[in-house]
Amino acid sequence: MKSDPSPKNLPDLVFVVQFRDPTEPGSARFAGRAEHVMTGQNTGFETPEELVHFFGRVMNQLKPRSQKGLRQ
Repeated sequence: MKSDPSPKNLPDLVFVVQFRDPTEPGSARFAGRAEHVMTGQNTGFETPEELVHFFGRVMNQLKPRSQKGLRQ
């Protein structure tokens, strides 16, 4: 896998997701924990929607800072 140095790979957009056992793709069981690496914000989730909501919430909080590098 090659590293892409473009602005879309900003370190403030890095998350760690840990799934609890048993998590199976396509099943109703989709639980775990997610953490935003730079801020330490974290959440537990029980559904894909809760996980996506966490990503969106954190990314919206960071949006002004992340877009600074994209504007030139």
